[in-house]
Amino acid sequence: MGQFLGLIVLAVICAFFTEAEANPFVYNYERLRIGGLVFTCLLVAGGIIVILCKQNIFLVLHI
Repeated sequence: MGQFLGLIVLAVICAFFTEAEANPFVYNYERLRIGGLVFTCLLVAGGIIVILCKQNIFLVLHI
């Protein structure tokens, strides 16, 4: 699962730097919003995993 998460993060980072803009101060707000949503989802998922690990739920579910 960690390798998959790393692949997703790498893909998102590469998507931000693939297109070079003529003016560096003109932002693509749709891409920025989507990147923010992906980052937020990853943080929330990580927080849930930490909470479940502290409660030993993963030992019961055999994950």
